[in-house]
Amino acid sequence: MNNKKYTYIGASFLVQAMAMDMERNLLLLVWFVCITTIYFLVPRAKAHKFVLCFLVCQAVGWGVEVVLVQFDLVVYPLREFPKASDLNITSKVVWTPVASGLYYIYRPRANKWTTCFYFAVWISLLTLIDGMLAAKTELVDYVHFHWSLMAIVLSIIFLSVHVLVSRFFRDRTVFRKEASEG
Repeated sequence: MNNKKYTYIGASFLVQAMAMDMERNLLLLVWFVCITTIYFLVPRAKAHKFVLCFLVCQAVGWGVEVVLVQFDLVVYPLREFPKASDLNITSKVVWTPVASGLYYIYRPRANKWTTCFYFAVWISLLTLIDGMLAAKTELVDYVHFHWSLMAIVLSIIFLSVHVLVSRFFRDRTVFRKEASEG
């Protein structure tokens, strides 16, 4: 006689647990892709610009996301540190800053139309990815928000990062002087 106890797991619980595992794996995949992207796509000569873009985007993006979450415009049901923050750390600390840094170091310097097209492609791609995450996963939930507003928010973040970093690097003689002294 077999004395094993079998517990019944409801189908909805099982589906929910599998979805959470898929979303956690997706977050791990984002971290892996971002780290390998930094390693392989950021040239050593432009690493200082990338790092500054990365850090400025973290600061600006974090501030914007805090406002969005506090006014219940966006909710992150699955978070890395649910007791510490209502924000999704992966998207604000890794994903958006890496995209912003890559945007900055690979931006074209040709004419204004090429620059505008490049900017529109980056914002559209990131908005599409964010909209798909909101529609297909439990990582992002737009409560009183729309994907078109996310495009505006990402545009504000990218433009402010671009202005701040460009302002920081505008006087090249300072960096040449420091490099020759060291």
